Amino acid sequence: MKSYLIIIFLVVVYVVDLSALTARYRCMIRDEPATTLTIGWDQISGTNPILCYSTTNYGQNYTQYNYQAYPKRTIHAKGMHNHFVRLTRLRPNTVYYFVIKDSDATSRCFSFKTLPDEHQTRLSVIGGGDSRNHKIARQNANKIVARCRPHFVLFAGDMTGGDTNREWEEWLNDWQLTIGVDGRMTPIVAARGNHERSDASIVDIFDVSHNGVYYGLTFARGLLRVYTLNSMQSSNSNQLTWLGDDLKNNQHVAWRMAQYHHPMRPHTRRKYEQEYMRVNWGPLFYKYNVQLALECDSHISKITWPIRSTNNKNEVGYDEGFVQDPKGTVFVGEGGWGAPLRVADDSKRWTRAMGSFNQVKWFFVDLNKIEIRTIKTENASQVGFLSDNSRFYMPENIDLWEIDAAKHITIFNKKTTEFVPEKPQVLMEITSVSAQFLNDNVYLQWKSIFEVSRVKFKIQVSTNKIFWKTIDIISGQGPSASKQQVYKYIDKSEKRGGKYYYRIAAIDKTGKEYVKEFVEIRTLGRQEMETILGSKHSGQLEIPVEVSAPTKVVLELFDIKRRQVYMKEFDTVIGYQKLPMNILHLSEGYYLLEISYDGKLIKKSIKISS
Repeated sequence: MKSYLIIIFLVVVYVVDLSALTARYRCMIRDEPATTLTIGWDQISGTNPILCYSTTNYGQNYTQYNYQAYPKRTIHAKGMHNHFVRLTRLRPNTVYYFVIKDSDATSRCFSFKTLPDEHQTRLSVIGGGDSRNHKIARQNANKIVARCRPHFVLFAGDMTGGDTNREWEEWLNDWQLTIGVDGRMTPIVAARGNHERSDASIVDIFDVSHNGVYYGLTFARGLLRVYTLNSMQSSNSNQLTWLGDDLKNNQHVAWRMAQYHHPMRPHTRRKYEQEYMRVNWGPLFYKYNVQLALECDSHISKITWPIRSTNNKNEVGYDEGFVQDPKGTVFVGEGGWGAPLRVADDSKRWTRAMGSFNQVKWFFVDLNKIEIRTIKTENASQVGFLSDNSRFYMPENIDLWEIDAAKHITIFNKKTTEFVPEKPQVLMEITSVSAQFLNDNVYLQWKSIFEVSRVKFKIQVSTNKIFWKTIDIISGQGPSASKQQVYKYIDKSEKRGGKYYYRIAAIDKTGKEYVKEFVEIRTLGRQEMETILGSKHSGQLEIPVEVSAPTKVVLELFDIKRRQVYMKEFDTVIGYQKLPMNILHLSEGYYLLEISYDGKLIKKSIKISS
């Protein structure tokens, strides 16, 4: 009996070893999507790998497959031995099955489906980015891909945090969750983010067609052309010349869409404006009718009205270099595949909706319209599975972000159908927001310009600009002949010492919040923010934390201009401990430290001296 158990154990170990000889599978679109596809993997051991494929599923019986292909490119990168087979002369809109056979083993059977070659078809596309270090959130988004079964995925950069070997191996291990229970793989179209240290990181992992990681792909015989741009390269260089020429030469395509990492106008105050991108790419987007742009980097969710770039500050509705225009571009984003969420606190006059949650975008594209949905990914394990025949249905338990009481918005193609313009945003403004702390009360004052009828004002307070408490909703005074109304409000709730943020939001008669303005104030009280003293001579601070369970703790340090100067994530154990923070590179002065874990946010003041 004992010998029998030993034999079983050895067989199990042998099977596990065999299944581990190739790993970290992915497939990419680098050429014509209907007739080509690239398969990539990490060759852990074994030699002379060959990909055996057919339109019939023969399981692991590799001798039965009709076709064979050898790796076109191999490279040792990011701790892996990456192999890429570039399949060509495939049939459009066809399911293929394949296994990878080498000197030691045969992989499990996978499948892929080539894209249709007919512009009258419909495409399902998932888009997003920023998956760098929140593993559970990243895995949830990957599961959504497997469940929704899109034709392909647009991924706009920042796959990992540090671009290290270990991080890439873990990322690709998690990417296996995008594979369906039947072995179906979804192709990825990858862009570079700022956390990829070089263009080579994307080239060596995804075998993209251009070493500069900017390229265009046309889907379904002119239905959609996707421009993958590189926001880590100059926006006024060879990339700009290529973009202008390619857009000009592809005006026959029904839809033009761009994906890139840095947003031109981030919707969080924690990120800088990308003015050069707006100045260089913005006019081309409008001139050549780029209808949709996917941006990332900010770790929030947003969608804009159709807008165009302008330098005329006197145009109606002007805000940060853009105005609404029915012929403009709808910008969506901004990340949320598994990176630390930030506060969505930088709304524009042309912002349609924004929020802070883990999410991916889901596009349905046909000749007449694009439907845009936002999938909240927290409940991914409860979402049902779609098939090739049901991929345009809503799976069971899907959690969609509602915008204007609807679960999707639509962009209409003005070239193929009569365009029904979106209802424009009201151009009402809230200005001159101020706050004063006096006799333990906070006195708020603001003005409204071009106020509409039946408007209400929501007054909210927060200590961190993440969690907001509504303290009152008051009715507006209505339109005024002077075009201006003045409001005063007293917050008499008890305040401790520290910084508070107030937000004034205008709500129209449908309940939609379309104008928000912020103000911050420091109050005096019983409890001032704790200050930690540090010396550049020591080069390091020890930050005390106490946790009730093992968790990840993130330390973020900001200077007085709210610029991030340090960030590090720690794996902690139960109880009290001290986390080291390097300050050798910092100047003398005051800094704000934010400690976040388990949904908590603790703020401390740091004073660094010589």
